[in-house]
Amino acid sequence: MTKPPAPPSAVTLDAPNGDVLIVDDFADALALYEALLAEDGHRVRTASTGAQALALVDEREPELVLLDVSMPGMDGVEVLRRLRARRGGGPAVIMLTAARREPHAIEEGLRQGADAYLTKPIDARELLARTRAALESFRLKRLLEGQRRDHIAMLVHDLRHPLSSLGLVAEILDADDLPDDERRSAVATIRGLSRDMARLIDGVLAASRLEAGVFTVEPRRATAGDVLTATLSVFAPIATRRRIALAFEGSFEQSVFADVPKLRQAIDNLLANALKFTPRGGKVRVRVARSVRPDGRAMVTFEVSDSGPGIALAERATIFDRYQQGSHGRAAGGAGLGLAIARGIAEAHGGDVTVESGDLGGAAFRLSVPE
Repeated sequence: MTKPPAPPSAVTLDAPNGDVLIVDDFADALALYEALLAEDGHRVRTASTGAQALALVDEREPELVLLDVSMPGMDGVEVLRRLRARRGGGPAVIMLTAARREPHAIEEGLRQGADAYLTKPIDARELLARTRAALESFRLKRLLEGQRRDHIAMLVHDLRHPLSSLGLVAEILDADDLPDDERRSAVATIRGLSRDMARLIDGVLAASRLEAGVFTVEPRRATAGDVLTATLSVFAPIATRRRIALAFEGSFEQSVFADVPKLRQAIDNLLANALKFTPRGGKVRVRVARSVRPDGRAMVTFEVSDSGPGIALAERATIFDRYQQGSHGRAAGGAGLGLAIARGIAEAHGGDVTVESGDLGGAAFRLSVPE
């Protein structure tokens, strides 16, 4: 029995091991391509007619089809059309092979959904390189799509909690004999839950714009206080409830050239992470400092340090990637977009964001933008 395809989390990108179907009516070409690809580590099947190719695809759908356009009976373009009409669009990658004198067939094949083409006679090195590249590209795309689905599911889960809590608080407010202090507490809870939901939704919108390459900033002259005052006022009560000491160091008057709302969103993400992973009785510090880089650029660094578990060295290279989380982040749940958004916002300003071990014992995130 044929094994099903590996789930996205199990996909490896460094080994060929592709499932390849070669379709060509010339026996010599078929034998040559099969030998080259099999020696390179691929699982190879062959077909000499279009009908035979379709039957083999019905048995097990390959990852890649190497398809000759000129075959008697059902030609390669018709095979391609039928493959792309299958549920899900058929095999992930279909590469056409054709002689140089057949440009019209290649053009029609590309219009019908072919991913690439090779002209005969095919150089062995080009065949292997193009096959490897096509398979790796497909697997990377599948991996990213799987991660995106996983994080969408986590986002929905994260939104369900405040929504459920809002329903419970609404029931409390519906009571006729509710004392004033409890009513005020319930209203404060609603406001906090609404802020949490808005932060999640804003994060997803920012991540989508970054991924689409349409994220822009409109910097203006401002101060560190313009960026941090609202952030600290929002997070101070959260820190108090969790018995975490939230401190600020630096000057609110420090000049900065930034898009204040977007820079605030980035720092909100860093601060929310710090409070999330800092245990009760711990400390979180926000610090602002100015520095001059070797190239002469004056930068302002917003540092968020905590006394939490920190970030493992092995995870620091990927912690800012979209749809990536560190081990502590996976354990705590969450959509895992906050650090990627912070990096995107920093880079859009012409700055950067880094993480190191901090003097409080946990992580120290440093987001730098031009002064």
